[in-house]
Amino acid sequence: MIIDLKRTFRKTSVYALGNVATKLIGLILIPLYTDVKYFSVSDYGAMGILEITSQVLVAILGLSLAQSLTRWFWDADFIEKQKSVFFTSLFMMVGLSAIIVLGMLPLSGFFSKLLFQDASYTYIIQLVLISSGIQVITNHVLALAKLQEKALLYSVTNIIKLTITLGLTIYFIVGLGKKLDGIFEASVIGSALSLVILVPYLLKNCDWHFEWGILKEMLIFGYPLIIASISGVFFSVIDRYFINYMRGLDDVGIYNLGFKLSSTLNVVVITSIQLALSPIMMKKMNDSDNKRFYSKVMTYFSFVLMFCIIGLSLFSLEGIKVFVNNTLYWDSVYVVAILSLATLFSMMKDQALMGLHITKKTKITGTVIVIATGINVLLNALLIPGWGIYGAAIGTLVSQIAFFWIIYYKAQQAYYIPFEMNKIYKILAVGVIILAAGLLLNPVNAWIRIPAKMLLLGLYVAALYKLRFFDKVEKETLLRIFRTWKNPNSISDNIKRLMGG
Repeated sequence: MIIDLKRTFRKTSVYALGNVATKLIGLILIPLYTDVKYFSVSDYGAMGILEITSQVLVAILGLSLAQSLTRWFWDADFIEKQKSVFFTSLFMMVGLSAIIVLGMLPLSGFFSKLLFQDASYTYIIQLVLISSGIQVITNHVLALAKLQEKALLYSVTNIIKLTITLGLTIYFIVGLGKKLDGIFEASVIGSALSLVILVPYLLKNCDWHFEWGILKEMLIFGYPLIIASISGVFFSVIDRYFINYMRGLDDVGIYNLGFKLSSTLNVVVITSIQLALSPIMMKKMNDSDNKRFYSKVMTYFSFVLMFCIIGLSLFSLEGIKVFVNNTLYWDSVYVVAILSLATLFSMMKDQALMGLHITKKTKITGTVIVIATGINVLLNALLIPGWGIYGAAIGTLVSQIAFFWIIYYKAQQAYYIPFEMNKIYKILAVGVIILAAGLLLNPVNAWIRIPAKMLLLGLYVAALYKLRFFDKVEKETLLRIFRTWKNPNSISDNIKRLMGG
């Protein structure tokens, strides 16, 4: 299992490079987006609404065929048909996406009035539709790259997209004086060029033979996932729609900053690790030690993610003050902490889902996510009127907790995995206590606050050690790692050895 984990670490490092590149667009441009010289808080709120609308469109257009491809690609019965399976799924998705996008373009004015009670966003919504259509195709090709463990191709493509989109966004806004239209024009161009880069790889992996029988099975498998995918996106974005209609675009803008900062964990940490893990986890379906591997993955994943959650949440105030001059946005600091904690339950839910994927009981997933979305809608409707952006964040956290426990219960019934829940509880208890203590330090002078927060971050591992979180083998491994890495002069050699296997 150690070999699998080392391999995962190497792949994660490469995927993280690409994901960091993607996330950097939002982070680098935060000072620009929050500068009143270029955008008002309301403008930034409108951008948030348009971004989440794009996520909804991608979920609809994708038809969950990427998930179906993931399940069928390594199925022993279809190994010899991998290229034709990929071609079939890609052809189906491209055809239906083109029909839907072309059909929706004439209705852009209607959607503009629906979202903003204003038709002036019509052109921007057209850009969002086109960008989403291109992104769906690109995502499907990159799903294949993930399955084939082409981490470098995945990362290089994202880095090139970042460079192009970032450069054009700055040029359009600062140089040409554009507003939101410049942001989404840059997105369309960046997405289109990244797809062009992937065309040779796409063609190389296509067998131009349509597998009708396999497509039927994939659609039956994926049908519940389509509902689940769309519901899942609504689950993650419904808070901003509610804030928009109940509180206005200014509140959406403040909340959107907190969401973007907390979602850094999802892109840089969670997605990077999951991209590296997914092929390995699927390949281990029939291995004798698969359940122990799945169990340890959740434990180690939770341990690392909680450390990152604490670090991001404790120092979010300092980060926001450095990058954002407009004091209105500083209220988002507590939103960051609440939403960051929600990402832990989201990650654990994804790990618990493994049992349902193995047993192909995807209908359960679809049903549960609809229930979780309903809970989220109800909590947002109840909490936002009184508590505003904090009510939205709390609603998301509680919904994610409920989502995890329902999935965990159903997945364990379908395919039991001995997850180390006692260790998970220790991670949660220690993490929440340290997080709360750190947030209470925010009003304190920075010279006292920052060192105190650093001390709290260090206490995370120490507290878990005292609570006997680590077993004997894990303690020996940690001690060996400490001895290996404690000498700063050996860091370069250690990295080379780790990456080289």
